[in-house]
Amino acid sequence: MKSKTFLRAIDVLNLSYVAIIGILVFIFRKHQSNWRFFFVLHIALFTGLYAFYRHTASSRSRFIRFLRDLATPLLLIFYYEETESLNHLITHHYLDPFFAHVEEVIFRCQPALLFAQVIPSPIFSEYMHLSYFFYYLLIPILWVPLWFGRRHKEFDIFIFTVLLNMTFCYAFFICVPCAGPWHYFAEQSFRGHFPGYLFVSIMDIILKYGEIANGAFPSSHVAMATVILLCAWRYKRIIFWITLPMVLSLYVSTVYTQAHYLIDIPAGFIVGVFFFLISERVKVWLEKTFRLRKSDDD
Repeated sequence: MKSKTFLRAIDVLNLSYVAIIGILVFIFRKHQSNWRFFFVLHIALFTGLYAFYRHTASSRSRFIRFLRDLATPLLLIFYYEETESLNHLITHHYLDPFFAHVEEVIFRCQPALLFAQVIPSPIFSEYMHLSYFFYYLLIPILWVPLWFGRRHKEFDIFIFTVLLNMTFCYAFFICVPCAGPWHYFAEQSFRGHFPGYLFVSIMDIILKYGEIANGAFPSSHVAMATVILLCAWRYKRIIFWITLPMVLSLYVSTVYTQAHYLIDIPAGFIVGVFFFLISERVKVWLEKTFRLRKSDDD
C-alpha cells in the first residue's frame, strides 16, 4: 500500500490556492501590468510553503506544530490583502453599480446609507464598531482553546473549514470585484465621520491601513463568523453562547458601518453554512484520495 505523504489536507488547500491564483495571474497577464511580480511571488510562496511543510512534517516539537498551525491564519491575511491588487485581473471594473441597483430594486433605497442616518446615536455607533472589531477575534476565540486543549482532530477540521470558506471568498472577490458602499458612495459615506468613542477610532485606523477596496459580495465577515459560530456549537458549546450575541451584532454592523450592502449578508451566511456542511467531507475525500496525513499526530 502506498505510504502517506507528508502533507495534510490544510497544506494541500493552501498550496492549491496559491497555485490557482498564480495560474490565473499568468492566464490573464495582459490585464495586470505587474503580473510578473505576482506570478513570481506565487511561485516563491508555493515553493516556500512546500519546503516548510516537507521539512517540518516529521517534527514532534510542540513549537514547530504551533508554527505550522499558525501559518494558515497568517496566510489568510495575505490572501485577503492581495485580492485588492488583483481585483481587475479578470473584470476590468468594480461591479458595484450592479449590486447597488439590486439593493434599489429590492429595498427601494440604499440601506447602508440610511442605517446610520436613522440611528445616529454615538452609543449605538460605538456598539456597532465594537461588533465589527469582534471579527478580528473570531479565529483566536476558537483556535486557542482547541489548540491548547490538544483537541487536534477538532482543531484540524475547524481550521480546514475556515480556510476552505475563506479561499472561496477570496477567489470570488478576484473574479467578481465589488468595493462596497463606503467606496462606491464615498461622497455620501459616513466613513471617518461616525459618532462614537474608542472603537469608532480603532476601526477608523484599522480600515484606513488594512481594509481593501474589494470583497463586499458575499460578505466574508459574515461567512467566517457563521463558520466559526457553527464550529463553536459543534466543538465548544460555551463559546457558541458567548459569541452568539456578538456574531449577530457583527452581521448588523457590516451594513451600519457601510462596509457591505445588505444583500451581502444573506449571501455570506449561505456561503458560511454551505462550507461548514461540506468541509469535513472534502477533508476526508482529500485524505483518502491523495493518502494525506490526517494531522500532525500521524
